[in-house]
Amino acid sequence: MSLQPTSILVVGTGTIGQAWLTRYADTIPLQFQATVRGLYRSQQYIHLDNNSVPSHGLTAAGWQYSNDVLTQLDQDIFDYSHRHEQVIVLDLTASSAVGQRYADWLRAGAHIVCANKYAGASSSTYYEQIRRISRQYQRHWRYNTTVGAGLPIQSAIRERLHSADPIRGIEGNFSGSLSWIFQQYQPGDQLSKWLRAAADQGLTEPDPRSDLGGLDVARKLLILAREAGWSLELDEIQVQSLVPDSLAQLSSEEFWQHLEHFDAEFERWRQRTHPTAQKFCYIGAVERDVDAKPHAWARLEPISPSSPYASLPPGNANFVIRSELYNTNPLLIQGPGAGPEVTAAGIHTDLLDILQQL
Repeated sequence: MSLQPTSILVVGTGTIGQAWLTRYADTIPLQFQATVRGLYRSQQYIHLDNNSVPSHGLTAAGWQYSNDVLTQLDQDIFDYSHRHEQVIVLDLTASSAVGQRYADWLRAGAHIVCANKYAGASSSTYYEQIRRISRQYQRHWRYNTTVGAGLPIQSAIRERLHSADPIRGIEGNFSGSLSWIFQQYQPGDQLSKWLRAAADQGLTEPDPRSDLGGLDVARKLLILAREAGWSLELDEIQVQSLVPDSLAQLSSEEFWQHLEHFDAEFERWRQRTHPTAQKFCYIGAVERDVDAKPHAWARLEPISPSSPYASLPPGNANFVIRSELYNTNPLLIQGPGAGPEVTAAGIHTDLLDILQQL
């Protein structure tokens, strides 16, 4: 364990950031000498001293305005590193601009824990660059919460690989919002009824087309495929969007005003493809073919009453991992696959893992 003090810099103070700050920031064991020294959000940041209660920083009066918060964070990482302190950045955003900074932060001496999917689902060139720099500079990059929140999906994949047990396929219901919607939906319902209900409960993005488009599922699939050691790009994943072409270019407000087109298009699709199906689930899967090339897809699938997806509690996830040894009887991982509390718990686990290795 390092004798150097560790400065923790938290980027993003939304629901996940608030959950981690209020529940976990004060529970870091004293022997790690780790302190939250900075909070960063859009156009604002605040520096905290060693005696500050991290969660109090959310409402403190010392927030400073900046039109370039990330440059300020760059400077803080540089300053703490050159004081011979360890630096750990917690990226609790969904920002591509933040994810694009990882390579520079690793070079500057920071370790990174993230719930942000951008870097893990970026181009293979950037992804491999981050991996290479983390090895070169002996920095840690932990991203276990990018898929499944606190569920041990990526660790299960790594354990299989460490046991010389190659992965054959990965499958799951990766979208918490779509899973909830189709757990409620019955044939004959207007799908928009459940879309509105999900949005009212905060289960969807403000513009629900971000969920309905399936791209978030594809990003999570890509992260797991790469964890399994497979080369894959985002545009190689076949994705079924549930957004009709006629609604794709509208504003968010206009989309909500034209949901009758959404319902009509979905009903036409259902009648054409699966007219007798009673239950559906939006599923993502990636598997290797006989040439060891990965193939991935994300789409709405009919499910039988005996399917493990059919009996899941609302909002829960089911992940299936097939390997050489676990093929006919695959590994199943079930539990809450989204939400700020379980994501914050997973972030804290990753943080403690790094602290124990410093």
